[in-house]
Amino acid sequence: MPDCSPEKEHLLIKKKSKLRQEVEDLLEQKGFVMERRISVINLDSGEAHYFEDYAASMEFLKGKKGRWYITTPGLRHSRKDR
Repeated sequence: MPDCSPEKEHLLIKKKSKLRQEVEDLLEQKGFVMERRISVINLDSGEAHYFEDYAASMEFLKGKKGRWYITTPGLRHSRKDR
């Protein structure tokens, strides 16, 4: 991180609260997981790509043809068997 000193970098790291961790654990038990990336999905072919930020997803879509859908980070259903 160029804007802060290494001594203060640890202050910028986002920590999960105990309650948030408990909620995420319960959701995972029910088959849901938190998706932190932005998904870009081609609605015609089902092709999917994942990006860490919106700008990267928009750069990827430049010049693409067809119907594309962008999802925001959030919950998604896990495919694992329960």
